[in-house]
Amino acid sequence: MSTSALSSRNFLIYLVGSTVSLHGLWVYRVALGWFTWELTGSEFWVGIVAFSQFAPAVVFGPIFGVLADRFDRRRASILINSGSVINMTLLGILAWFGHVDIFVLTTQSFIQGALDGAHSPVRMTLLPNLVEKGQLQSAIASASISFNISRFIGPAVAGIVIATWGVSAAFAINGISYLAIIAAVAIVELRPTALRSEKSGDVWAELLEGVRYTLTHKTIRALLITVAVASIFGRGALEMMPAFADAIYERGASGLATLTASIGIGAIMSGLVLSRSTAWLNSSVVRFSVITAGVLIVLFGANTEFWIAIPLVVSLGVLLSLCGVGSQILIQTLVEEEVRGRVSSLWGMIAFGGTAFGSLIVGSAAAAFGLQATVMVTGVLCAAVPLFFLDRSDNVD
Repeated sequence: MSTSALSSRNFLIYLVGSTVSLHGLWVYRVALGWFTWELTGSEFWVGIVAFSQFAPAVVFGPIFGVLADRFDRRRASILINSGSVINMTLLGILAWFGHVDIFVLTTQSFIQGALDGAHSPVRMTLLPNLVEKGQLQSAIASASISFNISRFIGPAVAGIVIATWGVSAAFAINGISYLAIIAAVAIVELRPTALRSEKSGDVWAELLEGVRYTLTHKTIRALLITVAVASIFGRGALEMMPAFADAIYERGASGLATLTASIGIGAIMSGLVLSRSTAWLNSSVVRFSVITAGVLIVLFGANTEFWIAIPLVVSLGVLLSLCGVGSQILIQTLVEEEVRGRVSSLWGMIAFGGTAFGSLIVGSAAAAFGLQATVMVTGVLCAAVPLFFLDRSDNVD
C-alpha cells in the first residue's frame, strides 16, 4: 500500500473541495482585515475583529470536539458549512448596500468564527477517516500544503477582487466557496470509525475525560503549550499586518495581500518538507521553531522597509507552519481514536483561541504604546517563554 495520501481517491476528492473552500477563506480574511482598517484606521479595532474571528473556537471547539467523537462527522460538516454559506452571503449583501459598520462587521465575524470553531475538530477528525493509518502523515502534510497554497493565491485574488468590485464581492466569493467542501464531504466514503458512535452520556464528563487524557500525556501536553505560545505571541502579532501594510509600509490593500501571500509561500515550503519525511520531527523541533520565530518577529517589528518585510514573513511562514502542522502530525499519530475529536478540539481551541487573544492584546497595546514597539515586545515573549519557562522535562517523545 502506498504511504502517499494522494493515492486515495477519497482523499483527493476531499482535498479538491477543501482547497477551493480555503481559497475563499483567504479572500475573506484579507477583505475582513482591510475593511476593518478602512472603516476605523484603528489598530485596536483590527485586534478586536481578529479576536471575534478566532475567539469562538475557545467556546465552541471543545464542545464540538465531544460531538465529533459521538456523532456523524459527515452530517456535522455539511450542516456547519451550510451555515457559513448563509452567513457570508448575508455579509456580502449588507456590505453591497452599505449597511455594514464596525459593529455589524464584528458581529458577523464572530458568527463566522463560531462556525469555523465548530467545524475545526470535525475537519481534523475527518482526515484519519479518509485514508489508511500509514497515509495519515501524508494526508495532514498535503492538507497543510493545500491550506498554504490558498494562503498564497487567495490574498492575491482578494487584492484584485477588492480593487475591482469591493469587499462585498470578496465576502460573497467566500460564501460560494463553501459549496465545494459541502459537495466533497457528501461524495466521499468515510471509513467505519467516522460513523455515528453509540455513546450516550454527559457531554461535559466526556470533555473532561479528553482534558485529563491530554494533561497526562507528556508529549501532547508539551506540544499544546508550545502551540499556545506560537498562537498568542507569534500569530497574534501577525494579525497586525493590515496596520503594517498601510501605516508603516504605505502599500494599502495590495501590500497586505503581498505580505499575507508571503507567509503562505513559507508555509508551503514547510508543508512540502513535512510531506516527504517526518522522521526528524519531534516536540523539541517544534519548540525550537517557535523560539526562532520570536526572534524574527522582533526584527519584523523593528523594520520599516517593505522589501525587507517580505523575506521576514516568508521565514515566519516556514517556522509557524512547522509548529502548527508538525504539532498536528505528532498529536494525530499519538492520540487514541476514541478521544481524537476531543484532543483535536483542544488543539484548535489553543491554536485559534491563542491567536484571538494574542491579536486582542497586541492590538490594544499597539493603540496605547505604538505598533512597532508592541510587536517587538511580543517577539521577545515568543522567544523567551519556550526558551526559559517551558519545562524541558515535558519535551519527551
